[in-house]
Amino acid sequence: MISNKSRLDRFISRQTHIKRSDVRALLAQGRVTVDGEVATDVALVINQFAVVVVDGRCLPAKKPRYIMLNKPAGVVSATKDGCHTTVIDLLERGDRDQLHIPGRLDFNSTGLILLTNDGHWSRQLSLPDRQIAKVYTVTVA
Repeated sequence: MISNKSRLDRFISRQTHIKRSDVRALLAQGRVTVDGEVATDVALVINQFAVVVVDGRCLPAKKPRYIMLNKPAGVVSATKDGCHTTVIDLLERGDRDQLHIPGRLDFNSTGLILLTNDGHWSRQLSLPDRQIAKVYTVTVA
């Protein structure tokens, strides 16, 4: 499993090919910002969506994605299924393998389903102690 967090010095080194020991100097000189704040700690842990700028150059970061999809009946609320079409199969996106579903609808149900690459947001929606209300309308024959 790929970690969603990284130490600042490792992230900068990977993105710029600057030695980690040289990253310390950049930080000491105030040449690095994280989410708009000057960074000074090489061991600062940043998340996958942090905006890191070195000498005015924004380093590539993952962008959070939030997708609303009207799930049709006969489609599985899953990312993979060997027998049925999944909600992921309905998407024509290059990043669809990075998405997950913070909720489920039954196979024969239709309605709004959310997909995201933001695990923190997804957990906040799903945790019972957050008490986020969900409304369902059911029609029966």
